[in-house]
Formats: sequence, C-alpha cells, structure tokens
Amino acid sequence: MGIFPEEDLGFIAEVLSFASSRRVIQYSEIDVPEAVKEDLLILLERERVLIPFNTSKTIAWEDRLLSFLPDERYELPHVVSNMLKRAGQNSRLEPSLALKDYLVEIGETKPEHTVSLMENVLTDVENGKITAEALSRAAKELSMESRMGTIIAVLKAGGVISPCLRNPSTLRYEVNPFFTKCILRKNPSNV
Repeated sequence: MGIFPEEDLGFIAEVLSFASSRRVIQYSEIDVPEAVKEDLLILLERERVLIPFNTSKTIAWEDRLLSFLPDERYELPHVVSNMLKRAGQNSRLEPSLALKDYLVEIGETKPEHTVSLMENVLTDVENGKITAEALSRAAKELSMESRMGTIIAVLKAGGVISPCLRNPSTLRYEVNPFFTKCILRKNPSNV
C-alpha cells in the first residue's frame, strides 16, 4: 500500500517528476488531462507536496491560496524535492534521509540531531499540528534547546513545518503531511 492508495499514481508520478526537476511549476505547464488536473492539485496542495505561491496574508501554508489560473505557480518544498530525488535513485521515499540531505546542503553541523528531533516529535502531532512546547521538549531531550530558534527556521525553510498564525494564543506549527506519512511508514516505499 502506497502513500496515495486510492489515487491514479500515473498522473501523480508524472506531475511529481516534472516538479522535482524544476521545484517551481505553473498550472499551464502541468501536462495531465484537465478533468483530473484540479483534483490532483487539490490533493497535492492538501498533502503539502506542492505549495501555491499566492497568499492572502503571510507565507504560512494556511494562508496560501490555491487557484487554477494558467499562470498560477506552485513550489515543491525542499525536503519533498529531496525525497523525490532519492526515490528516483532507489525507488524509496526516505524522509529522514531527505531531511538530512537538506540539512547538510545548508551547512548544519549536526544534521542527525535535527532529524532525531523531527522523528521524536511526530508522536506529539495532533491534527497535523505540533505545539512549540512539544518542539522545545524534544529539543531539550536532545540538548538542543539553545538552538531552538535556528532549528524552527531551518525546518520552515525546508518545508517540514509551517507556523499556524490564525490563533495567536497558542503557537503551533503544521507538520508537512506528506513528510509525516512517509516517515511513519514502517517500510519506505514509492508514492
């Protein structure tokens, strides 16, 4: 069973292959039948595989506006791009290794610590979100609390988390659902 068991994987694979080669694509460039294109984009946006550029307020995912105009642009988050590159090499989605690759690319000195932090906090994810307190607890357990601001910035930039700003009373982060689904699978596999 794959990550998208009820979907036509041929169209998903086609769009993801194209997106992984460019990281940013336009609606008009997506070469799948119009009858499935919008539904496919809704799925990929919901799973945070493709993130629309247009926004209502902030760059947080919750403020992104999905539209289907010919010039609408969508971005493949960095960690998802790395997952797809790895899958192209060995036919396996390996989110922890893709995250480590991203961390190495940006010069993190101990990428395995941040990967461990993300693996550890996934048990605290509720309704796709994690609290700042849960991230802080995990960082403290790994003796990383002094780097918490940097870690959050790095995870946001990599497309692993995004701040939830609509309820200012509680600082929470949306965790990329595609990343989460892949990392929680016992045996990494294709989409």
